[in-house]
Amino acid sequence: MNQQKYISRITKDGRAQLTSEHLLECAEYAAFIGKKFSASNLCRTAALFHDIGKFSTEFVEYLYRSHEAEMRGEKAIGMGTVIHSTQGAKYVYEANANLLIKELISICIACHHGGLMDGISPEGETPLRDRLIKENENLNYTEIFEAAGKTLQKYNIDSLLKECDNEIKSFVECCNNSKLDKPFMLHLLAKSIFSCLVDSDRYNAYCFEVNKPMNYAAIPNWGNYAQRLENKLASFSGDSEINIIRSKISNACLEESKRPKGIYRLDVPTGGGKTLASLRFALNHAKEHKMEHVIYVIPYLSVIEQTAKNIREALNTQDESFILEHHSNVIISDDSEEAHTYKLLTDRWDSPIILTTMVQFLESIYSHKSSDLRKFHNMANTVFIFDEVQALPPKCIYLFNQAINYLHYCAGSTILLCTATQPPLDNKQVIEKPILLSEYPSLIPDMSNDFAKLKRTRIKKCIKPGGYTLEELRDFVLSKYNKESNCLVILNTKKTAEALYRSINSYLENNPHENIKLVHLSTNMCPAHRLDTINDMKKNNLKNTICISTQLIEAGVDISFNCVIRVIAGLDSIAQAAGRCNRNGEDPNGKNVYIVNLENENIGMLPEIKTGADITYAILSSNSEYDILSSNVIQNYYNRYFNVHRTKMSYPIGEGAVNLYDLLSCNIKGRGAIQNRGRNDCPALVQAFQTAGEVFSVIDNRTTSVIVPYKDSKKLVGEYTKATDIDTKRKLLRQLGRYSVSLYSHKFNEFQRLGVIYPITNEMYMLNSKFYDDKLGVIDDIYNIDLIVNDKKS
Repeated sequence: MNQQKYISRITKDGRAQLTSEHLLECAEYAAFIGKKFSASNLCRTAALFHDIGKFSTEFVEYLYRSHEAEMRGEKAIGMGTVIHSTQGAKYVYEANANLLIKELISICIACHHGGLMDGISPEGETPLRDRLIKENENLNYTEIFEAAGKTLQKYNIDSLLKECDNEIKSFVECCNNSKLDKPFMLHLLAKSIFSCLVDSDRYNAYCFEVNKPMNYAAIPNWGNYAQRLENKLASFSGDSEINIIRSKISNACLEESKRPKGIYRLDVPTGGGKTLASLRFALNHAKEHKMEHVIYVIPYLSVIEQTAKNIREALNTQDESFILEHHSNVIISDDSEEAHTYKLLTDRWDSPIILTTMVQFLESIYSHKSSDLRKFHNMANTVFIFDEVQALPPKCIYLFNQAINYLHYCAGSTILLCTATQPPLDNKQVIEKPILLSEYPSLIPDMSNDFAKLKRTRIKKCIKPGGYTLEELRDFVLSKYNKESNCLVILNTKKTAEALYRSINSYLENNPHENIKLVHLSTNMCPAHRLDTINDMKKNNLKNTICISTQLIEAGVDISFNCVIRVIAGLDSIAQAAGRCNRNGEDPNGKNVYIVNLENENIGMLPEIKTGADITYAILSSNSEYDILSSNVIQNYYNRYFNVHRTKMSYPIGEGAVNLYDLLSCNIKGRGAIQNRGRNDCPALVQAFQTAGEVFSVIDNRTTSVIVPYKDSKKLVGEYTKATDIDTKRKLLRQLGRYSVSLYSHKFNEFQRLGVIYPITNEMYMLNSKFYDDKLGVIDDIYNIDLIVNDKKS
C-alpha cells in the first residue's frame, strides 16, 4: 500500500489523517511535555511508535467500513477489533537496548488505550512480557514493520534508545541524590511517560477532529493575576488585631514566594487567612519560576465551590477556562479512539488554576487507567497548595508522601502543605516513609502566640457518662443558642445530623413562637444547595440561626458563629470546628466551643474518626487544665494517632502481608511467586500497576454521582442532551457537577432497583424529585415515602 494511504482516522466530514503525520505530531508534543520530567526522549520514542499498528491494509479497510457505517447512521463496524498497539510495543521490545528502558516504553505503548498492566502480578504472572513475546501472524507484523521503517527512517531506534538510557541514568542519579525509593519512583516515571503519550495521542486526535493545530501551552500571565490579588488585598481593612495578624501572614507569603522550588509548610491557625495568603505565594512563586499551573487540593468536594468563588472574586475573573473546578460527580465514558467527547478536554487539567480534592489528586496518580493518568503530566512544574492536609486517610500516607517527593524532586513542582494542625508527615521517628521537606520549610514564623493572645475561643469539655441522648443534645443546643443567639453543631455522621435536625425541627413546629432559623448541611445536599445555604446564613449574619452540620463545614468555609458544639472527634477536627467560632475576634473576651458525646453513637464504620475520638477522650481525661489545642498537645495527639495506624500507612490489602505500596515498588510477593514457579526470567519492570490500580480507592466505598432536582438542574440537563458542540457540553457538564450528589454503590443500586433514579445518558442519572428535600437533600429513608415508581420524571 502507498504510504499516503495509511491513515489513523476519518472525521465526520470525510477528512483522513495520515498515520505518519499523527505519529510525528504526537512524538514532538510528547517530547515537549516530557521535558518537565527530564524524559523527552522516552516520551518521544513511546509516541513515535505507539500507533505503527495502523500501518496495515486491514486497519485502513476497517476505518473506511466504520466511517461508511456511521454515515448511514449505523453502529461502527468492528470497533476495537483490529489491534494496533501491540505491534509498536513489540517493535521497541525487540530492539537492542537496556531491558528496563524497553519495558518502560513498551508498557506505555501496549496499554495506551486502556490501562497499565502488571509487570509482575502478585501471583507471579508476567502479562506484559507474555504479550510482547507472543507470536501472532494476525497482527500483520511484516507489512507494519516495513511500512513503519520507511516512514520513520530518519528515526533510528537504537539511537533513540541510547538517548533514553541517558535519561534513565539521570533519573537514577536524581533518586540517589535525594534519597528517594528508586523502585517506587520508577513506577511514577512510567506513569509520567504514559501520561505524556496518552495526552499527546488524545489531544492530537481531538485537534484533527476539530481541524485546529495543537496548542503548545504558554506560561500563564501570572503577573497580571498576582496584581489583581494585590488590588483585592489592598481593599481589606487592617485595623483589627486579627486582620493585622492575617496581613502579617499574607505579607510573609509574598516575601517567601521568591524561594527556590521546594516542599514547604504554611502553619496558620484557623481563621488566619490561609486561602488568600497561600494563593499570594503560589501566584508570585509561579511567576518567579515560570511554572505552568497552580493546583489547589482540598480535603472535601463539598467546599470546592466556596473556595472557587473566593478565588474568582479575589482575582476578579469569571473566565471558566482560567479556573477549573474538577468535579468527580458526573462521569462520562471516554471514547479514546474517535475523540468525539468533551472528556478529551476535561481530563487534561490544562487550565492555569485547578481546584480539586485529595480523592481526585490521589486517584489521578494511583489509578492504572489512561483516562485518569492522562492529566498526570500537568502536575509537573506546578505549584500545589494542599489545604487541611491533616484530613489524609492513614492508609494513604506513604502513597501521598512519595507522590509529593516525586512531584518536587523528579517533576520540578513546589508543594505547600497548609493546615492549622500540621501532622508529622516529615518525622522519620513517627513514620517510615516521610515527606522530604526542603531546608527551612516553614514559610512564616510560629504565629500560635499571636493567635493565643486574641482569646477567640475556649474549649469546654461537656462529656457525660454514657453520652447525650438525642433529646438531651437537642435541649443542650437550645440552651446554648438562647444564650448566644446563634449556634453551630457539628456531628460525625449524616444520620445523626439529620436526626438532630428533625428533633429540633419537631420542637420548633410545636413551639411556633420561637424565632429560630434552623439550617442543615451535609453531603446529601448537592454543592449548589450547600453553597446557597451557606450564603443565605451569611446574608442573614447568622441571626437567630442554628446550623446542624457534618464535618464538611470544618474545611474552607469562612463563617463565624457565637457558639460551636462539636461531638467528640480527633483534636484536628476540634481545632477546625473552633475555627468557625468567633473567627474574626468579634468578641474580644472569646467564645465557647463545647465538646459533647453521644449515646450509642455508631462510628464503628468510621475507624479514623473513632480512633481520633478515643485519643481525644484519653487526653481530656488525663488533664483538663491545659489548652488542648496547644502545639504540644496536638503533637502528642498526632504521635498517638500515627502510632495506632503505623501498620496501615502502606495501604494493606486483605488479611495478608501484601500492601499496595510494595506492589508499586519492589513487589516482593510477585517476584517471590515467580521464583516459586521455578522461573529466573524476572522482568526489569516488576510493579503490579493494574492490580494496585484496581484495588486503590481513597474512600473504601465506591460512589456513583446522580443529578438531583435542585433549581436549574433539569433545565441544564435538557440543554445538555440537546447540545452537539463539544465546548457547550463541556460548559454544561461543569455546571451540572454543582447539582449532583455521590451515592454509595449499595444506595445507588437500591435507588435504581426501585426506579428512584433514571438515566439521562448511558452514564448520567437523575434523581426523582420526590426524593430530594429542600432542607435535607437526598432522602435516605425512602421507605417512609409513598413511592410512585411510574412517575420517574416528575
